[in-house]
Amino acid sequence: MCAPLATRCQALPRFVFLFLAVGIAAASQSGNIIRLAEASPLAIAAWRLVIASALLAPLAGGRLRQLGRLSRRDTGLLVLAGLALAAHFVSWIAAVQHTTVANAAIFFAINPVITALASHLVFGERLTPRLLGSIALGLFGVVAIGVSDFSLDRSQLRGDLLAVLSSVLFTAYFLIGKRLRGRLDNAVYVTALYGVAGAAGFAALFATGVPAAGYSPTTWLAFLLMALVPTMVGHSSMNYALKYVGAARISVFTLAEPLLAGLVAFFAWSEPVRPATTLGYLLICASVVVLVREKQVEAVEEEAG
Repeated sequence: MCAPLATRCQALPRFVFLFLAVGIAAASQSGNIIRLAEASPLAIAAWRLVIASALLAPLAGGRLRQLGRLSRRDTGLLVLAGLALAAHFVSWIAAVQHTTVANAAIFFAINPVITALASHLVFGERLTPRLLGSIALGLFGVVAIGVSDFSLDRSQLRGDLLAVLSSVLFTAYFLIGKRLRGRLDNAVYVTALYGVAGAAGFAALFATGVPAAGYSPTTWLAFLLMALVPTMVGHSSMNYALKYVGAARISVFTLAEPLLAGLVAFFAWSEPVRPATTLGYLLICASVVVLVREKQVEAVEEEAG
């Protein structure tokens, strides 16, 4: 079956899904690592971004000259993407600190819906039945995971709204990245992206008077881990995949983050796994399977046509 579909296989290399799997697994651990950091959301976001950019710059090397060839429009979009990413990190970390993890996960989980609609309007990405079905399965899975801890307590409203804002900002950063990834090497793009976002984070630190230093060794370790795992590996892998996969489809893969974060939390923090949580995990797995198989089905349909 592979030979007739060679063209499609080349158009979408199988290793892209490996990058996505590794990226989602790494990004999912931000919540577990944040537990180690005794710092404000702004400080955590600023340091993770600056450290990641500094570590990636040598890897990009001479290719950073690509930035000088960007048009004014694309340079502006790069700055806008960095600002959106910084604001996304700050609002997400603040959401987790002001509401339950369940609430934050559920409200953030609307991002595939927002991304799918925006991708359709901006890039003309097809809203196929399989994509919509995958989104629905994933949303039901996230709700099943968080339903037992979900609360409509007014005291948590601020955190809930921050999670929604974080979702919108994630969509904005992702859609801009989809445009720029066609013009820049991934190492160049993420180095510049994290650099802009980190600079914005530190500007906000100084403007608000939040301390940039004086933290415990454990918190500094958390900053480093946040830069290495969910940022350098997690977000960088997802941005790499943007060159090959639609933003809407990648956003559905991010729904697997609660599953992977929950598994690590079970072993690292002895957090219980309830029956409803298990059901949610199964639904999320089903949503990912549906999405991965979509490419195979489309290939068969095109060959038959």
